[in-house]
Amino acid sequence: MKLRRAIPSDLPQLQAISRQAPSAPQWSRQQWLDIWDSQSPARLAWIAEDAAENILASAAVDDCGSAVPPVPAVGFLVAQAGIDYRAQAAPEWELENIVVAPAFSRRGVGRALLQALLHEARARQAERILLEVRASNLSAIALYLGNGFHHLTQRRDYYRDPTEDALILVQLL
Repeated sequence: MKLRRAIPSDLPQLQAISRQAPSAPQWSRQQWLDIWDSQSPARLAWIAEDAAENILASAAVDDCGSAVPPVPAVGFLVAQAGIDYRAQAAPEWELENIVVAPAFSRRGVGRALLQALLHEARARQAERILLEVRASNLSAIALYLGNGFHHLTQRRDYYRDPTEDALILVQLL
């Protein structure tokens, strides 16, 4: 698997993966574009591609000798770095969205994306990362707890369609 920073031209792939996960936030086009336009607070996005597909695509050319289209993404992560204006640092980050294409679930894609976030946050001297997760999303909760997050609190009826509680998890860095 290959991880890289997402760029605006990845938007159609990010939206397609998000639509495959009904529990994922279904952002408007502008909300997606704000990932790259927002400077304060800074937002970051990573995209995961299947390494085997990358090898095939890098060797593939069409009849005119041009490279084939990019490899389809298999997952993504979006995070926001909060700003402490007095310290000019980002002590608190929020994991906003992490989605893995259903065909690639339980293959380490989510873990790899989460590790990329943790590495970046530590490199930028973050103190903690927060996230909200549906109380019924047991696989995501297991992923987070297995990567050092801890239960902080619960927000009753936070989610809609269906109405459900959110668990607030935190990792101190």
